[in-house]
Amino acid sequence: MRINNTAAFALAGVIALTLAGCGETLPPPTPSEQPEATGAPQPAVEHGFTFAELRQYEFVFASGAGSWGTVLYVRPDGSFSGTFSDTTWEEYGGSTRAVLLCSEFTGQFTEPVRVNDYTYSVRIASIDYERAVGEEAFADGFHYYYTEPRGLEDTEELLIYLPGAPLGELPQEFRGWVDHGDQGEALLSYALNNEAHQQGFFSRNLVREIIYSLISARDESGELEQQLQDATLSQKERETKAEELYQVWDNELNEVWDALNRLLSPEDMEVLTAEELEWIAWKEEQAALAGAGMAGALRAAELTRERVGVLEEYLETL
Repeated sequence: MRINNTAAFALAGVIALTLAGCGETLPPPTPSEQPEATGAPQPAVEHGFTFAELRQYEFVFASGAGSWGTVLYVRPDGSFSGTFSDTTWEEYGGSTRAVLLCSEFTGQFTEPVRVNDYTYSVRIASIDYERAVGEEAFADGFHYYYTEPRGLEDTEELLIYLPGAPLGELPQEFRGWVDHGDQGEALLSYALNNEAHQQGFFSRNLVREIIYSLISARDESGELEQQLQDATLSQKERETKAEELYQVWDNELNEVWDALNRLLSPEDMEVLTAEELEWIAWKEEQAALAGAGMAGALRAAELTRERVGVLEEYLETL
């Protein structure tokens, strides 16, 4: 498996971190007025909402037609972290080279305040950048330019909409960012709205997606194990099937690891990484003891599947 302690910029189906050029942002629909809340805002804790509800979620602000996007994660204490990435091009030396616009940031939200039954409000108490905004770097033929993340510009108030919030009562411009035709009449999941610009972040539950991925991996693993029972297979074919079985679980281990890397604090991830490195060394030793070829691959697959189960249980506690 791969070990990487840097939060991933990629997000499936939305942001392509390739050098395919920079896409254009589709203009959002005409904005409408934000519905006014009745009564004075009240601390969210009185109504049971806490940041802990957002822990399993990845929030995304992205162009559906382009290659840019901001990804945000919120922890139970209201701290947050995220990344922004975009790609454009510039003339250089008679040709063109990629300009990678990027940002890696951490910060802290204020305590959420209730606006209405489905809306809570927070402000950004602090935000820090891994590289200073405006800083540039040149490496490997790329021009890196560090910037503020899109979607958080000029944030005075960030609204948190709860699942079930009626879409018809939410600002139309915001809806243009989060409603991809699958929402129906109400939000299916949490969403964030930078009220200053009506920029919407939709969310995906990473833990739920990993559970679905594990179901698929178990199905694929079962099919390969059944195929290995075929007495007509040659030794070479058996070795190939055994290696495929190991790859199924190694790929799944990487999926679970990436989710943990996004959701855990750097301190927790550091502890888990040390544990994982010890496990990798032990797994390689056990596979070598089992022998070369099919025996080693089957042992590696067995141990990796067990490790996936351990990390899955850890993920489900988040």
